[in-house]
Amino acid sequence: MFRIQLVVALLLAVIPQVAHPEAFSAGGDLYVAGEDSRVMSTAGRDLFATGFSVRLTAPVTQDAHLLGARVEVARPVGGDLMAAGGDVKISAPVQGDLSVAGVSVTTDSAARIGGNARLSGGAVTIGGPVEGALVVSAGEVTLDAPIGGDVWLTAGTLRFGAEARIAGRLHYSTREPLAIPAAVIAEDRVTFHPLGEAAARMVERDWNGHWPLPGRGAVLAGAARTLVFFVAMGAIFLAFAPRMVADLDGRIAARPAIMLLRGLIALSAAIGLVPILALTIIGLPLLPVILLAIILLWMAGYLLGVFAVSLRVLRALRGGAAEPGMGLKLAALAAGLVVAALLNFIPVLGWMANFLLVLLGIGAIASLPFERPAPAMAGGGEPGAPSDER
Repeated sequence: MFRIQLVVALLLAVIPQVAHPEAFSAGGDLYVAGEDSRVMSTAGRDLFATGFSVRLTAPVTQDAHLLGARVEVARPVGGDLMAAGGDVKISAPVQGDLSVAGVSVTTDSAARIGGNARLSGGAVTIGGPVEGALVVSAGEVTLDAPIGGDVWLTAGTLRFGAEARIAGRLHYSTREPLAIPAAVIAEDRVTFHPLGEAAARMVERDWNGHWPLPGRGAVLAGAARTLVFFVAMGAIFLAFAPRMVADLDGRIAARPAIMLLRGLIALSAAIGLVPILALTIIGLPLLPVILLAIILLWMAGYLLGVFAVSLRVLRALRGGAAEPGMGLKLAALAAGLVVAALLNFIPVLGWMANFLLVLLGIGAIASLPFERPAPAMAGGGEPGAPSDER
């Protein structure tokens, strides 16, 4: 599948660096990119298309190169077709060779392949005739079409449909030998290659997608380590930078809506630097630094957002009592982290609540260079508002 990898690299390297059109033509080749890429104009030569969803609704004169989470070919391809994606469906003739890699790969009865077909994926179904040779490696393989040449199949599960016919020889590898129907191929043209134990485990684990899930103990241990890490970071900041923590907490308490807006702007600006640097040569070495900075900013914002909300709840429960000490603040932080983690089990609303906490914290951090510190808190009362911007 080296050619498919080469196509993927070419699509990612070339298409995003044009002047951001959804489609353009160069030298007769058609380039299409977008979230929902519908190719509705005929490519004079080759076609290069990428997007979350790629649908070919116009014929291609020569070769087609497609990449997307969902790829559908509904019109003929005059040359070779190379595609990669999550769900790949071929429902039109291909005059040349077919090379496809995907989680789910399907060719239906209208997809007549004029050359050889090479398919790889989790589940592969061949419903269209192949005039040349067929090579398939997948977790589940279903052959339900006539094949004009030799066939090589490696599969965890192998099935033959009523339309399956093999004119050449059949070489297949499974865990155990199968009874190949005589209507598919004569027994003297069948060769079984035992699938080794290591290869069989790879098929079951990687191709079939049956990945082992962590046990309850591992999940709880991971959650406990994350909680300890965040509480430890909170303790470090409270011990060595108490004035800065109080200032950031005061900003969130005084103007939470402004902090949310600033957090959204700051996070958007940080993430927006990634594609900008990727389009420049001199900026490429800075990409790891920017990505690390975004991760650290996200973690710091989350920690600060949870701490600020937890502290508001603690002060409300204590009424007019004196300002809580460091021990109570850390206990409130730990309780807030647990509650925030449990919120993630609520569909949609849970992650939105956690995202708002991140934005609160990032907004306060982003305001540090532009505002004077907030006035110190007096006892258990609410912090004063920050002074006007410089």
